[in-house]
Formats: sequence, C-alpha cells, structure tokens
Amino acid sequence: MHPSNLPAWKRSVARAFDGAEGYDAAALVQAQAAERLAAAIAREPLAAAPRILEVGCGTGLLTAALRARQAGPMIASDIAPAMAARCRARFAGDPDLRVLVMDGERPCLAPGFNLICSSLAAQWFADLPGALARLAALLAPGGLLAVATLAEGTFREWHAAHATLGFAAGTPAYPPAEALGTLRYPGCTTRLSLDPIAETHADGRAFLAALRAIGAQTPLAGATYTPGTLRRLLRRFDADGARVTYVIATLMIRRLG
Repeated sequence: MHPSNLPAWKRSVARAFDGAEGYDAAALVQAQAAERLAAAIAREPLAAAPRILEVGCGTGLLTAALRARQAGPMIASDIAPAMAARCRARFAGDPDLRVLVMDGERPCLAPGFNLICSSLAAQWFADLPGALARLAALLAPGGLLAVATLAEGTFREWHAAHATLGFAAGTPAYPPAEALGTLRYPGCTTRLSLDPIAETHADGRAFLAALRAIGAQTPLAGATYTPGTLRRLLRRFDADGARVTYVIATLMIRRLG
C-alpha cells in the first residue's frame, strides 16, 4: 500500500518517523533490542543463504546486526519513505540487499521467505494478530518469523505518574504477555520470551525529547496535555527517577517443514 493511501493514524506515524533525523543517536534501546533479536535469530536453524524479509527496518539497526551474521538475499522494508531511504543509503554497497517502502501489515510480496524479522516496529500495527498471520503465510516450509515488539508493562513508570494524578497516558496499550503467548497460526509453532530493558533519562523532558528524536511521539487519538498538566506529570515522573522500562516480547513463529 502506498503511503498516501494509508489510514490517517498510520500516515501520522510514517510522517513522524520520516522526520526523525536524530534517530540513530537517540535509539539506544532500539539498538539493544535489534542486537538481541539478531543474536536470537543466529541461534535458530535456518536454510543456507536464506531469503530474508525485514519489516520496519528504520535506518537499518537490525539490518546491520543481521548482515554481520548472515549472508543471503534480503529485502528490508519500512512504512516511512525517509527511513527506507536512510537504510538504502547505509547499505548501498550490498548487492544482495533491496530496500522498499511497504506497510508491514499488508505485505505486497510473494511467499517463500526463510526468515522474516522485525524489531520494535510491530507495536505500531493496528491488528497485530492479523499482521502476523499474513507475514507467517509468506514463510517457506521450515521458515522463521522472528518479531520483537512491546508488551504490557512498557513505560509503566510514565503510566504510574499519570495514574497518581488521575490521568490516562497517551501511549498505546501494549498487549499483555498472556495474549501474545496464545497466538497460534496454522502449520506453525510459536514461542514467546520476555526481555525488559530499562532506560534512565536526565529528566522527563529528556524522555519526551528522546521519543520525538526516534519518531515515536505519535499519541493516541484525542490524547492532549495542557501546559500545566504536563508540568505536573513531569514533576511526578522526575521524582520517581525519570526511569522507563521497555518490555520486549519476542515471538518466534516457525512454519513446519
């Protein structure tokens, strides 16, 4: 699906990531998650020189971690055209890597991939179970769909600051681990693991600035703050240590051979 034909909220997400010029400098958790996912994939049995699809490549953090470990033809994709362009420029010397603009929820590719992977992009999907079903359908026999996404408990410290003051946070409601653990797809096995990553900021404003820098500031519809409300929230968040936890849920979906 071309970006101009996306639903309004997805267009907002794509625009935010397009404008994330400082992504690599601020994406510390994203880099850790990408490295951990690539290491987990390296421990899995794969076909020799596997055909690979990456969903939500961004500037190429997971792409680089994978290319350091695994040769083979690869397609890296992202919904944000500017992100895809940055990844394309980064790997311009890799003849086996193709970068394209694509909504990972609606992949426009034929089946036959030995590995499909995504690091911290699937939390932006409107329908995670449906998207994973469509991606799993693109796997070759014996292929692996490896997805790291965010689970319930992510940003719990930010949510707690809101709750203390009687407000609801504008961040998405991430799925509980129990729901992720029950996902099943025909002809596939599924494994789930959880891996929290903590990040401490200088203060709440630094936390919000980091979200803006990586393009992750798009709020839920209707979520707005008055200046006074935001000041109160930041004071509460700072008093609790300006720390946030990312709960990384990794799904390993294997198509039976």
